[in-house]
Amino acid sequence: MIKGKEKLIVAIDTDDFDKAKDLIDQLEDSVDIFKVGLEQYVATKGRTVEYLKEKGKKIFLDLKFHDIPNTMKSAVKAAVKDNVWMMTIHVSDFEGMRQCAEIAKEEAERLNIEKPIIVGVTVLTSLSNEDLQDIGCNMTTEELAIKRAKLAKKSGIDGVVCSAKEVDKIVEACGKDFVTVCPGIRPQSAAVGDQKRVVTPAQAIQNGAHYMVVGRPITQAENPKQSAIEIVKEIENV
Repeated sequence: MIKGKEKLIVAIDTDDFDKAKDLIDQLEDSVDIFKVGLEQYVATKGRTVEYLKEKGKKIFLDLKFHDIPNTMKSAVKAAVKDNVWMMTIHVSDFEGMRQCAEIAKEEAERLNIEKPIIVGVTVLTSLSNEDLQDIGCNMTTEELAIKRAKLAKKSGIDGVVCSAKEVDKIVEACGKDFVTVCPGIRPQSAAVGDQKRVVTPAQAIQNGAHYMVVGRPITQAENPKQSAIEIVKEIENV
């Protein structure tokens, strides 16, 4: 049977450390993996990462590094020292991603710790086909995501962040062992918000997602713990 807690990542998207801490405390028994994104990391200067370490939780550091290869490599090296479980970079040039994969392995071996999973962001789930056309890209979101996923795999990183709407095609193109992380997950009862390419937790699993990221449907719920429990059950009932 699928273990829902091993699939669910809860996004702590707040700029307030006390709120983040309270949320982690509420979810401590029902969630094992937490995502710390740009807003939270910058606003709290990384304090939430340290608090999650104290709690023994897995940390998904979602800072989406995107720069020249040497800068990306240096950022990944620094993140490895934080002993995070997973981190994001953008799917950029092949060499930049290759260097990120290489330094993560080298640094983890040097520190004698487990190498973090590195996933590349393919196409943000807030983007539509029309949005891509506006920036001069004539591909659909699915076409671009698949193309970038193939490049990411070739570079040696572990997987990608992608919409669950195209995850089945990425699994087909890159294999079942290539890690897929899907944001934009919304239970049927939840509001879509600013996401344009969303699916339910059950649909994400059926489409082949390894992990799913859920934010507001849990963090802004009247009872976050109960919402997390219900999503875990939905995953396990697939």
